[in-house]
Amino acid sequence: MMPLMSYLPCIHHLAVRILLTLGAVLVLNILLAVILGKRWRILSRWSIPSLLGLGLLVLWLGSYTYSPLLGANNQVLRGFLVTTQRQINTPLNSGDILITQADSPVAISVLSNLSTVNCRWESLRNGALDGSDSCDVIYAAPQAENDILTVRVEPGCKLLPAQGKLKISILP
Repeated sequence: MMPLMSYLPCIHHLAVRILLTLGAVLVLNILLAVILGKRWRILSRWSIPSLLGLGLLVLWLGSYTYSPLLGANNQVLRGFLVTTQRQINTPLNSGDILITQADSPVAISVLSNLSTVNCRWESLRNGALDGSDSCDVIYAAPQAENDILTVRVEPGCKLLPAQGKLKISILP
């Protein structure tokens, strides 16, 4: 069983908000039961177990690791966000072609639904990578016709790593 704090990054952001709201309502119910005594305990006899049950259901359905609703395949690596001198924040999918000039800097970020991921970049033709062990990298294409950028994304959860590629077409 994972500790709670290491489990939170593995939960969908909407489920985290719902869990925080349910937790606040649960704490208010418990405080009112303590302060108001027997009368409130009788009124809240069903609400406290219902809130706990609903919280566990949201925790299970919002979990990237265990949920039958959230497929982990598209959660780890959704694509890339690319910024060049001509285009700002252009989304690209894995396998798409990026057209750039040699030695022209390109900022590339990994798009992921998970908040804790580790990334490792590689260039087939030895393009310059600034921050190759980060999920945000600055890339400068080599003096060649093409290149292939590969990123390995390892989630902080107990999910399988994902791999993505960008094909680079280099203009002279």
